[in-house]
Amino acid sequence: MIVILKRVKQVARNPENLIYIAFISVFTHFVITALTIIVIGIGLLLHKKTRKEIFSFKGKGWFLAFTLYTAFTALCFRNFIGLACSFAFFLIICISYFVRANITEKVFERCLDICCFAAIPLAVATFTENALNSSVKGYTCKLWFFNENYFCSLLAAIVIICAFNATSHKGKVLKYYICAAFAGFAMYLGESMFAFVEVFVGILVVLVLNKKHKLIALALFVVVVGMIVLLAVPDIFPRLSEINVTSQRRLRIWNEAMPFIKENAFLGRGFLSFYQCARQNPSMYQTTHTHNFAIESLLSFGIIGTIILVFFLWSYFKQVYECKVLLRKNVATTLILTICTAVLVHTMTDLTLLWVQTGLLYALILGGVGIDEKALNKRIVACAGLGGKSDRKEE
Repeated sequence: MIVILKRVKQVARNPENLIYIAFISVFTHFVITALTIIVIGIGLLLHKKTRKEIFSFKGKGWFLAFTLYTAFTALCFRNFIGLACSFAFFLIICISYFVRANITEKVFERCLDICCFAAIPLAVATFTENALNSSVKGYTCKLWFFNENYFCSLLAAIVIICAFNATSHKGKVLKYYICAAFAGFAMYLGESMFAFVEVFVGILVVLVLNKKHKLIALALFVVVVGMIVLLAVPDIFPRLSEINVTSQRRLRIWNEAMPFIKENAFLGRGFLSFYQCARQNPSMYQTTHTHNFAIESLLSFGIIGTIILVFFLWSYFKQVYECKVLLRKNVATTLILTICTAVLVHTMTDLTLLWVQTGLLYALILGGVGIDEKALNKRIVACAGLGGKSDRKEE
């Protein structure tokens, strides 16, 4: 382990290598992704230069407070899985901050291409898995992503990235449409219905932010046609017939979570509190979380922890907003707002962001704001007529 960490420190001298590795790890087996988070995260913390970069951004106080708070409450309630989640959250955000400090436009574009082209081998593997299990009734493909919802949420992110690239780049964009088609095919085999809603919201936001009015009309037309086809031939999407069962399951989970929220409204129990409560009460529906961001936050973090989390998110999105408003051209902000909007909609019925692969991917994309922050810094310096360098990071 020590040898590996030393190797990470050596690779860290060339930051883009670590960024590429982190992006690629998202599409590998979740065990490999988890190990990558641990190795890179700890390696960055052991390196003086990267450690300084990580803890230089505004909002770091809220980030540290939230991590310590959730770890403390999890420990108090002997929620050891929640404690591990706090550690994972800490490392993932550290990696995101590292990306934010070192990312460049060229590296970010390459990383997004990695995401897009990953759809092709994933689709081929999904088709193979589906063919091998065609005789199993009700089988849904998930590959090495633990369950189909995490898998399809990751594919939805790929489709959104493809849409962002196709509308943001001039020249050859056919490759992005092809990659999106592969990802959509794999999503269909994964049969996560709400992932398609996430894709629709994401594409719509991309088109609105990029002011592609004709494509917005086309997207709405495609959705209407798709809904008509589904109503006419519901068997084309087998899980559509299970929507009532799925809805009842969600309502049951939310109702079962309420007494535990009232029991410990202020403190919470740490990450994945519902999982601990369900294990202690076999009559409850057995699942890992509440499938709703608001309910999950109150149950796991309590009112105090939720307030800390809100301030942490506010400190980040304030920077995103500044970049979006003050920059005529932005590299990452539009994609960040798109991904976050789509994921936020998805969190009303599921929490697929609470996983190492999806969580790391979202965090890496959020780190892309560093490109626009640097551009904004340069513009502010130029407008102020200052010489030398300026840094909007909090020292």
